[in-house]
Amino acid sequence: MNPILRKGMCIVSALPIAAVLVVGVLPVTATLADSIFPLGDRVPVHTIKEEYVPFKGSGQIPYRPELLFEQGDRFLDTGKLDAGFEVPLLGAVWQPRLWSYVINRTALQTFDNHAAGTERETEIANRMDLFVNLQLTGTEKLLLGLRPFDNNLPRRFSRYSLEGANKGTTNELNIDVETLFFEGDVGSLLPNLDRAGMTPVDFGFTIGRQPIVFQEGILIADTIDAVGFVRNNLVFPNTSNLRISGMWAWNRLDRNDRARGVKANMYGLFGFVDANISSYNLDAILVDDNGNGDGFYLGASSIQRLRGWGGISTAFRINSSFALEDEIGGNVIGDGTLVTAEISSLVAGSDDIVYFNTFAGIDNYTQAGREQILGGPLANTGILFASPNLSTHGAEINPFTDDVVGFAMGYQAFYDHHRRNLILEIASRKATKGESDALGLGFQLQQAVGRRVQLQLESFYTFQENQNDASGMRFEVQVVY
Repeated sequence: MNPILRKGMCIVSALPIAAVLVVGVLPVTATLADSIFPLGDRVPVHTIKEEYVPFKGSGQIPYRPELLFEQGDRFLDTGKLDAGFEVPLLGAVWQPRLWSYVINRTALQTFDNHAAGTERETEIANRMDLFVNLQLTGTEKLLLGLRPFDNNLPRRFSRYSLEGANKGTTNELNIDVETLFFEGDVGSLLPNLDRAGMTPVDFGFTIGRQPIVFQEGILIADTIDAVGFVRNNLVFPNTSNLRISGMWAWNRLDRNDRARGVKANMYGLFGFVDANISSYNLDAILVDDNGNGDGFYLGASSIQRLRGWGGISTAFRINSSFALEDEIGGNVIGDGTLVTAEISSLVAGSDDIVYFNTFAGIDNYTQAGREQILGGPLANTGILFASPNLSTHGAEINPFTDDVVGFAMGYQAFYDHHRRNLILEIASRKATKGESDALGLGFQLQQAVGRRVQLQLESFYTFQENQNDASGMRFEVQVVY
């Protein structure tokens, strides 16, 4: 008898036995799973209370931590608002408030950089994001952002290196302006244009240096000098909201080459619609660059929660890049498409989340712009593809897409009323052309301490083809004030 046919008959004859085993094992497996999961705290299903719950007044509302600096009406405070003043000619009533806050991150981290023959890096590094917000109204504000301890390149962070390249102290203190933009609403800023409230002048606008993120950072994730307009809440059949925005940027666009370009002009048109079942995004960017070459970028996404599937949420995205001139290596400009799918679900009886994110890169997909220390297009896939954005510690698995498929699968557990959470993840990428396969294991533990401090511990190990296995660990203290 043909060996293949014999093997097939054996499989068919074994099916009834297998079915009996499955039926017998399933209840045991389900019971075992119920005893293990959820990993986090069990949370009962909350129902609407039948008894009267009185409103909390002054002195009963929980303490609100103050910002670093607050002048004028306090941030999220209670009490009477300042009357403000009317601006001559404009007709707007301004209630100026000046708020300042800071996010400081200090990390002790050790890792290798994945390449054969290179040294392990061990360092203490720091990053501070300092913001000053001048709030004029509920819609108009001027925001200044500084990063006084780094210059936005992996080796240009204030740090002390214990081992690896450039041992010793690196000082990157500066007062460079990282963020400075004004945003508002035309109708709110110039109410004299439409006293009756009938003229469609409610256009949102922004101008200045600001972070721009579309398609969850897959299409663009950069800080650039730009001006943009948005029209929200447009009426469209079978939708609750239609939003259309446009943007022009003229400076600081990073074409994935760690060089902030001054010759590139970026033109963007972005659309969002909230429909009955899904939310859809369609985004397009054209880059006219006299230095690196022109490119066109297109992204589309669909985000939805599946009804009747036990709380499963999904997000599907497809992003494409087109080099209008020659392709430039090093993930600068290329022709390619990246398809991603994100699937997540709550774990019954808890707030825990289980997720499975997968991707397929066809040819060489590149982003329209990417801030220097961020991960590549796959940074949103999982913690093993994401960069911590702090000094030389990059993504644990290569986050760029050049003929590659892969996934990230993980579990996030919550404890102590969400003051502590743990992520366990396994992730992999496999090249469909060439050899750059990798399989990684990692965890991330976050713990809140008081009202202003968060501790974070994470570690990883990756098995890599044609390269040494990589490993590392980070301990970070984040202070928000």
